[in-house]
Amino acid sequence: MAKAKGKVERPSLAWQGANYPRVAPGNYEAVCVGWQGPDWVRRYHRWSLRLEFCLLSEGECVSGFFNMGSSKRKFDIGPRSRFRRVWTLANGEMPRKGQQMTLETFTDEGLLYVVKVADAVNDDEDQAKPDALIYSRVIEVLGVQRK
Repeated sequence: MAKAKGKVERPSLAWQGANYPRVAPGNYEAVCVGWQGPDWVRRYHRWSLRLEFCLLSEGECVSGFFNMGSSKRKFDIGPRSRFRRVWTLANGEMPRKGQQMTLETFTDEGLLYVVKVADAVNDDEDQAKPDALIYSRVIEVLGVQRK
């Protein structure tokens, strides 16, 4: 740590993580602007991917979360997984055997998503969250259009 005139500087407590805003539940047009992960989430013993969708009418970015499997050794993209469904919609066709399902597919500038947004109202133990902890999230991608 750096010292200033004999005193130890304390690290900043500024939040550096993703923003989790709250918007009215409903269906929105959005663009996907980025992702985080997939990361191993120890608390849930699974891989998780976060896609960030910017809602065109609201000017806010809302996260969609995808479970990528619980094997610590590899991701699990099942034929009926939510990830595969959304990736296929963004790609415009189903993946071929052995095809790399790149995350850049989601952020293609020519894609316009229709997403369903709802509040995350329960905590990890399925108990109601206090109002200050509630945030909005994308719970479903209803469709993908090419601009």
